[in-house]
Amino acid sequence: MLVLLTFCAFISQASSATDPMPHQVMQNWDRNACSLVVCGPAEKGLPGRDGRDGIQGPKGVMGEQGLQGPRGIVGPPGKIGPVGPAGEKGSQGIQGEKGDVGEMGPRGIRGLQGPSGSPGPSGAKGDRGLQGEKGVNGATGPMGATGAPGPKGTTGAPGPKGDKGSVGEKGAKGDMGDRGLQGDTGKQGPMGKTGSPGLKGDKGSVGEKGTKGDSGLSEVTLLKKQVSVLQGQLTALQASLSKYQKVAAFPSGRIVGNKAFVTSGYEGNFDDLKQRCLQAGGQLASPRNAAENAAIQQIVILHNKPVFLGINDIQTEGRFTYLNGDAIVYSNWQQGEPNNDKGRENCVEIFVNGKWNDRSCGEKRLILCEF
Repeated sequence: MLVLLTFCAFISQASSATDPMPHQVMQNWDRNACSLVVCGPAEKGLPGRDGRDGIQGPKGVMGEQGLQGPRGIVGPPGKIGPVGPAGEKGSQGIQGEKGDVGEMGPRGIRGLQGPSGSPGPSGAKGDRGLQGEKGVNGATGPMGATGAPGPKGTTGAPGPKGDKGSVGEKGAKGDMGDRGLQGDTGKQGPMGKTGSPGLKGDKGSVGEKGTKGDSGLSEVTLLKKQVSVLQGQLTALQASLSKYQKVAAFPSGRIVGNKAFVTSGYEGNFDDLKQRCLQAGGQLASPRNAAENAAIQQIVILHNKPVFLGINDIQTEGRFTYLNGDAIVYSNWQQGEPNNDKGRENCVEIFVNGKWNDRSCGEKRLILCEF
């Protein structure tokens, strides 16, 4: 047996010397004796028979790590571990530098309109703006339908007694009537007490013409007197004719009594309008009663423009007079007027409702002359 083992060891050494590559030789010597397996080069020495007769060889050198096998299937997740204690709050870091402005994002969808806010307090009244340039006269529109009469207003308290009015213009001398019959002379009665002067009575009708008596005037003087009367009548007729001619030239004119109110459509300030009416032989319209005021109102409605009246308080604030300086005998002020707003309203205008308002004389209004 010792010889066999020695032989096997020899063969192993010979194989290692001749062939460096590992190989395996299997040889059956005796099925009943042993089976010899030679693995070269040997790492652990030759195995003994059943581990009883062999000598344990030296420990072989650890071989190189083999290639990593394929990754196994991921196992099921483990149970969640307990939550650890909260860590202490860290100290605040130093503020970093400001970053660059990013690009503007896309415009968002417009939101729904919010509810209207409550109106704010009224602002202070602004100063009056500069007067604009005069516009082109527009075409006269059609006359609107007459509105329904308004409710009757309450009777106001009687106003203070007005100043005595100026004496009206002297009328044209009327035709001489027939002389009446002279009555019988009555007996003279006793002298009574002097009474208060009564109102002036109406002029009596002229009686029938009496028989021609002896004239103390010469024929020439009588003719001169008759010619003088005729000349006065002619002058009155010419004045009336001139007045009607002026009204006929302006279809929108109005005649009230002995007055005619006309307009040419021109607009200007108070002094300009006053001068133009004077050059035409008249003056700015100056109503002295409700009928004349209504006639002026109709012209204002027709043109839909207020007009300046021949009335002002330029000389004495609050005392309105006509152009000749006489105090007014009629007025139709709007409620709350005149108020002399900002201390510069000294002229009078009339609105489409026939009411008066004090206004600055520098503003432009429609011309309206009276003849």
